Amino acid sequence: MPPLPSPGNVVKVLTQGKLYDAEWLNIWYVGWSGATPDSGTLESYLTTAWKPEWDTIFSAQASTESTTDLYTAIDLSSDTGAEASASDSQEGSRTGDVAPGSACVVASLEINRRYRGGHPRKYLPFGTAGTYASASSKFWDSGFIDSVQTDLAAFISAVGGRTEGSTNFTEVVSVSYYTGGALRVTPVVDAVTSVAVRTRICSQRRRLGKVDG
Repeated sequence: MPPLPSPGNVVKVLTQGKLYDAEWLNIWYVGWSGATPDSGTLESYLTTAWKPEWDTIFSAQASTESTTDLYTAIDLSSDTGAEASASDSQEGSRTGDVAPGSACVVASLEINRRYRGGHPRKYLPFGTAGTYASASSKFWDSGFIDSVQTDLAAFISAVGGRTEGSTNFTEVVSVSYYTGGALRVTPVVDAVTSVAVRTRICSQRRRLGKVDG
């Protein structure tokens, strides 16, 4: 299968870990300017910018039974763009009964473009059964959501505007590869201008795979 078309000066950042034996994965995109990042530059960005900022929000909002294990950065400016990774062992600090592996916090990433269909979003491995709203299995507690909202906005701001070597990692972006179900010739890249964390407990069941299912 041929690779997806290049979105230009964009780095794909895979952030992954486990909740007990359930694996989770978040895919983010960050724009860059200046020199094309090599593997050393990407590794430096992961270890000095991405990892500490993610550890801060993950530690505050994830279960004590959830751990971030690995980060991978891939330069998408060409089919042969550099790649680097960094390991981690960051645990969450929220105690209480563990929520199902399918439960997640959904954050909508706001962009300055009108569109139809699905919008950029992140399915975040945060929360426990103790952060459900009182007498509800449908909504997260409002105080918990407010806390995630604050921390996630700070995270998105902090991982942008970072310079490593001669490369400036400018901002978190979204990448649209498809329109109307068809692959775009040239992907559309939009800067993420803000984030809105939703109160509903959402499911990433279809994203968990079918191993042993």
